Amino acid sequence: MLGRSVLLALTALSACAATTPPGMAQTGPDQMGPGQAGAYGNFLVGQYAASRYDFPRAANAMQQALSADPAASPALSGETFLLELLAGHTGTASTIAATLPKDSLAQLLLAGSDARAGRWQDALHRYQGLPTPDPLTSVLKPLLVAWAQQGSGNTRAALAALQGQGISQARTIFALHTALIADQGKMVAVAAQNYGIVQGGMNVTNLRLSELLASWDARTGDVTSADQVLDAMSPDLAMAMTLPALKKQMMTPPVANAVQGLAEVYVNLAAALEDEIANDPQSRNRPAAQQTVMTMLQLGLQLRPDLTSARLLLSEVVDKGDNASVAMVPLQAIAKTDPLYPLAALREAVLLARLGRTDQAHSLLQQLGQAYPASPEPLLAQADLLRQAAKYPDAAALYTKALPLMPPNSPAAWVVYYDRAQCYDQAKDWPRAQADLQQALKISPGQPYVLNYLGYSWAVKKENMPKARAMIEQALQLVPNDGAIIDSLGYVLLQQGQVQAAVRTLTQAVKLMPEDSTVNAHLGDAYAAAGEHLQAVFQWRRALQLDPAPDLTTELLAKLQIKAASLPAAQPDAAQPDAAQPGAAQPGAAQPAASSN
Repeated sequence: MLGRSVLLALTALSACAATTPPGMAQTGPDQMGPGQAGAYGNFLVGQYAASRYDFPRAANAMQQALSADPAASPALSGETFLLELLAGHTGTASTIAATLPKDSLAQLLLAGSDARAGRWQDALHRYQGLPTPDPLTSVLKPLLVAWAQQGSGNTRAALAALQGQGISQARTIFALHTALIADQGKMVAVAAQNYGIVQGGMNVTNLRLSELLASWDARTGDVTSADQVLDAMSPDLAMAMTLPALKKQMMTPPVANAVQGLAEVYVNLAAALEDEIANDPQSRNRPAAQQTVMTMLQLGLQLRPDLTSARLLLSEVVDKGDNASVAMVPLQAIAKTDPLYPLAALREAVLLARLGRTDQAHSLLQQLGQAYPASPEPLLAQADLLRQAAKYPDAAALYTKALPLMPPNSPAAWVVYYDRAQCYDQAKDWPRAQADLQQALKISPGQPYVLNYLGYSWAVKKENMPKARAMIEQALQLVPNDGAIIDSLGYVLLQQGQVQAAVRTLTQAVKLMPEDSTVNAHLGDAYAAAGEHLQAVFQWRRALQLDPAPDLTTELLAKLQIKAASLPAAQPDAAQPDAAQPGAAQPGAAQPAASSN
């Protein structure tokens, strides 16, 4: 929806200063008075909490820092304001914002308060006063000004504010808001033209855009097209649960007034930026960009607390701070009657399981299954949790129960067969596991992890070796830098007697998966086959340090008992000239498990 340069520029909006306030920076910790020392300690606590996206804790710590050292207030007020906003404490944030007249973000929050109170001229004045030297304001400012004009009852001025604004990469988002404003202003031709532009440039899996477009089609008499827009999301099994309820409310405009339009601006931009982050995972701007996404979402929720798509995205982004309890907070305000509640419940179950509250997770999924008996997704989610808990027979039974509920010829079915195959394999039922892996490849022939799993399993059993190697090589072409697949190839090379090639390949695998016990054990085997017995013993001992499975532990101890007796004692943590560095995982089996969620 937006170009990369614009999206990365958006990160400037919420760049949260991580610098120490001047008074603290100029005084060493041993020279601070009690107040300064307390403030500095709370400042550090706040910064750490913010780095984990625990913004409620971070905001509380910053407030304590301000109380302990009032002299630090000028330096800390801006950061405390931002943390309160990110925590969703918009009332407290607004109080601080009133003391920050030159802070653009503070003015956006205050303008939102004006809009909600119907003070549209005040909101318009704040939006018009935003600085305009960067790509952020070139996108954001005209959208906000337009909705403030619409709130004042001036649709033509609102549309004029969007004409010729922005840059070419922002064409879709400007068309969307032109359509929404024209829709509210009963300017049908303008709305239809711009909804058409949006539909031509949209991602068919964008839930919010699909809702908006389907509603327009339905309200203008084209219910068939409306159904098609929503049905395009049905391959996603979780999304499919929401479609009946979404279709029931198509005749209601999703954006009913200008306040909701302002909320839509922030949430649309947040979703666009999050998509860009996902497409550029190595960007150095990633932390600031994530913070901008969360800031935008909180600004949207200030205006429209019931905007469920914003709550779902906020939970997803906050969870990237590896803090499941905080990620659950946005979900708790989503009512069970909300059409998108199934998505919230599925997400909450995953978070509960990560917090160790597996009984609650399963209870929630069972309730969801009772509410949506025709959907396989609650069963699949329960099966995934059981598989992750190593309860393989129980997990396999639920995958089996879910399969008949899946749509005919569902492209997602391969994932279920793959996951069930892993359960059968772990339960020592190889014939069923093999059949499921072959079925997964029949449904989706180019899946690298299925190819690798089946190929490696055959190699371990010394079956179909030429075909096993071909499968693994095909998988490696699809995912060239995957350590598990490289390990599988090294294992096959060793079985085929290509010892030096196996050593080279397995050394590469250990570099990619240094904490994998099985990969390290394989490299030890290759060294032993090459006559490099010192390196073999070292590598096997390394593997023992890496929490190997019981069967592998027994195997390693037996090898060491045979080999080590005739060799000098190796130091497990000593660097060996030709040995790979420590590692731990499972080859073949140590590949990303497909999730049916």
